[in-house]
Amino acid sequence: MGRIAASVALPYPPELVFRVATRVEDLPRWMPEVVSAEQLDPSLAVGSRVRLRLSSAAAGAEVVAAVTQLAPPSRLVLNGSGGPLGVAVSVSLRDSGAGGTEATVEVELTTPPFLGFIAREAERKLDAGLPGALERLRALIEAERA
Repeated sequence: MGRIAASVALPYPPELVFRVATRVEDLPRWMPEVVSAEQLDPSLAVGSRVRLRLSSAAAGAEVVAAVTQLAPPSRLVLNGSGGPLGVAVSVSLRDSGAGGTEATVEVELTTPPFLGFIAREAERKLDAGLPGALERLRALIEAERA
């Protein structure tokens, strides 16, 4: 299936953006199609697990994902599956100078070929929702700074 990505320039340092963007319990507040999120291990580290419950657009899947890359304050990658749905999510941050950050979120969904319609529908929703998700992330960061 395809990969969906969106980026946004934020006027905040990468450390702040990373702290807010990787707070698992806040993922439903900004990440499209994530209904609930739970960190299953005591700390976020490579190999730690996260449970994501997805919306009906993603077949209502419950995905258990593992952190496969963690490089604060620049990168987090989660890979997992729930039933026939595979999910890879990456958050990449780049210092854009003058205290700002370029944030990019990428999501890739996979399914067996006979269930491709599930991933295509979820991709369509994610593609439409990702730019707004980054604006919700901006609002969470602003609230944290207040």
